Amino acid sequence: MTKITFLPDNITTESPAGSSLLDAARSCGIFAETPCGCKGTCKKCLVNVTSDNRQEKESGNQQVLFCQALVPDEPVTVTILQSVKTAEGKFENFEDPYKYLNGSDESAALNCGEKFIEKITLQISSPALLDGLSDADRFSRAFLKAACKSNDSLQSIIDLQSVDLPLNVLSTLPEKLRDKDGEVTAHYYINNKIAYCLLLTVNDVQPPVYGLAVDIGTTTVALWLVDLNTNKVLSSHNAYNSQIECGLDVISRINYAKKHLVDLKSRILKTINELTAQACEYAGIESTKILCVSLAGNTTMIHLLLGIVPEYIRLSPYTPAVFNPQVYTAQQIGIETCENAPVLIAPAVGSYVGGDITAGLLCTSIAQAPRQSENKLILFIDIGTNGEIVLGNNDFMFACACSAGPAFEGGGIKHGVRAQKGAIERVVINEDGKAKTQTIGGAAPIGICGSGIISAVAELFKKGIIDSAGKFTESTGEYVLYNAEADAQSSQGVSCITICENDISNFIRAKGAIFSACQTLLACAGMTFEDVDKVYVAGGFGRFLDLDDARTVGLLPRLSKKDLRLPQKDVNDNYSFIGNSSVIGAYLSLACEEQRNKMHELAGKITYVDLSSESSYMDFYTGALFLPHTDSRLFE
Repeated sequence: MTKITFLPDNITTESPAGSSLLDAARSCGIFAETPCGCKGTCKKCLVNVTSDNRQEKESGNQQVLFCQALVPDEPVTVTILQSVKTAEGKFENFEDPYKYLNGSDESAALNCGEKFIEKITLQISSPALLDGLSDADRFSRAFLKAACKSNDSLQSIIDLQSVDLPLNVLSTLPEKLRDKDGEVTAHYYINNKIAYCLLLTVNDVQPPVYGLAVDIGTTTVALWLVDLNTNKVLSSHNAYNSQIECGLDVISRINYAKKHLVDLKSRILKTINELTAQACEYAGIESTKILCVSLAGNTTMIHLLLGIVPEYIRLSPYTPAVFNPQVYTAQQIGIETCENAPVLIAPAVGSYVGGDITAGLLCTSIAQAPRQSENKLILFIDIGTNGEIVLGNNDFMFACACSAGPAFEGGGIKHGVRAQKGAIERVVINEDGKAKTQTIGGAAPIGICGSGIISAVAELFKKGIIDSAGKFTESTGEYVLYNAEADAQSSQGVSCITICENDISNFIRAKGAIFSACQTLLACAGMTFEDVDKVYVAGGFGRFLDLDDARTVGLLPRLSKKDLRLPQKDVNDNYSFIGNSSVIGAYLSLACEEQRNKMHELAGKITYVDLSSESSYMDFYTGALFLPHTDSRLFE
C-alpha cells in the first residue's frame, strides 16, 4: 500500500500501487472535476505530484492528469489546483413554483382530478373459527368487493385481479384490523391490474401523505415536495447533480460509466436523497410519509439512476435499454422515502429525447384538448446542456436533440456559473463602453449565468465591440463585465468577471446547435418559422431570458408572418418562457392521473428525428455560427 497525501486539504490515505489516483482521492471525500469523463482529452484535471523521496523533491514535481494517473509504488504528495476542485452540493431553498405553471393559476394546479395514489375506507369482516381465512385474505376480499361496486371513484379498479400487501404493511395488519372493529383506510395505487397497498390507517382523521416531483438534469437536480391530499407544493429545492465532476455532458458520463457505473448511480441518489432530506426538514415532515415519486430526466440520466449500462445510447444504432421504465419502488431504486412508494418515470422517445421533454410538453397548449388548443403549431425548445426540440400540433409531432454543451448553464465559460443568487443575468453597456450588470437576487456578482451570457454577447455585438464572428474588433482579448475595485458597494463575490473570445465562441456554437436543430425539424415537416404559432422556451434560465437579446444573438427567430402585423406586446405573446418545465411536468404527472396518461399519450405520438442522418443539419449549423446568422432576415 502506498501512502498518499492530498493538498491543500492535507488528507492522507493509502492505496495499492497501480490503482487509480483519482479513485484514491474520491474514496476519502476529495472532489475534483473530470469534464471529459476521465478520457484524458480535456486536459483540465492537471495536478502536481511530488515524491516524498528527498532527492526527487529537489528535482521538482511532476504534473499529471488526475484522471489518468496511477498510484506509484512510493509515498507521494498530490497538490490539487483550485481550478480542479469542485464544491459538493450547492443547494437553493424554497421558491414559489406556481409562477412557472404556464397558463395556470394555483387553484387550477390544486384541482386537477383523479390521482395516482388513491385511498379507500373498508369494513373488514371479523374472523370466525375455522373459516380458513387469514387477515390478509379477509382484507383482500373486502378490497376487491368494494372495487366491484359502481362507484365513480372506483371505476378504474373494477378489473382488479389481486391486492398486494408489502411486508411492512402486512406486519401491522392484525392489530389495525382489530383496533376499530375492522374499519381501515388504505392508501394504494394500481399497476397492471394489481392494487398495491402502501399505508393502512384506522383513525377518523387521515394523516397527510406526500409525494416528490423530481427533474434529474445533467447539470442541476430540482425537487418539489407535494402534499398529496391537496396537491399543494410545500417545498422546492435544487442542487448541482453531483455527477458533474465525472463529466459535464451525457457523452462524458456514458464514457465514465464504462468503469464507474455504480459510482454514478450512487452520486445521483446522494443528490436526490439530500434534497429530499432538506425538503422534509423545511416542511417539518418525515420522509417515510412520502408515498409516491415522479421523476423526469433525459434518457442517459434515467439509465444512470437505475444502474443500467448506458453505453449503447451513444453507439449506432443508438438503442437505449428502455424507453418507458416500469413502476419500481423507492427501495428498489434507492430513494429514501416510504420503501414501497411507487416511482413514476416519464417515458423517453429517443436516445437523446427523454422524459424531461415528454413531461415538459404538459406545460404547453399541445397537452390541452383539441378544441382548447385550436390545433396551433407549436415549437417547444428545452435549452440546457442538451438541446431538445419538439415541433407539432394535434395531428403530428417531430422531436430531435442536439449537443449544445454546457454554455447555457455557465459551463465552458471562464467565469460561468449556473443561475443562482449573485449570477449576472443582465448586462447593459453604456456609451462610454463600460458595463453595468444586474444579478439574480441583487447580490454581489459571483459569475455569469446563461441569460447573462446571452445579454452580454448581445450588448457587445450591438455596440460593435465584437463582430458577427464573435471576434473583438479591437485586440483586447476579453471584456470586463465587473470589477470589484470599481464597485464601492462590493464586499463579497469575486474581484473581476470577464468574457473572452473563447467564451463567445462556445456560446455561438451552443446557440447555433439549437437554432439549426429547429430549422431542421421545420424542414422535415416542409415548414418554416412563419408557420409556427407559438414558441415555448424551457430551461433553467428561461424565466430570465430577454427576447430581444435572444433575437440579437440568433437564438430565437422572429415569427415574421405573424410578428410583422402585430404590436410588440402581442409579438412577445407568441413566446412563453416556462422555466424548468421538466419538474413542472413531473409535478402534474404526480398530482393528476389524467395528466400522467396524457404524457404517455404524447410520447406515443412523437416521431424521433436523428439529426446525424439529416444532411441539412450541418448546412443550417454552418449558417448559424455567426451573430445573428448568415441570413439576418430571420431575426429582423
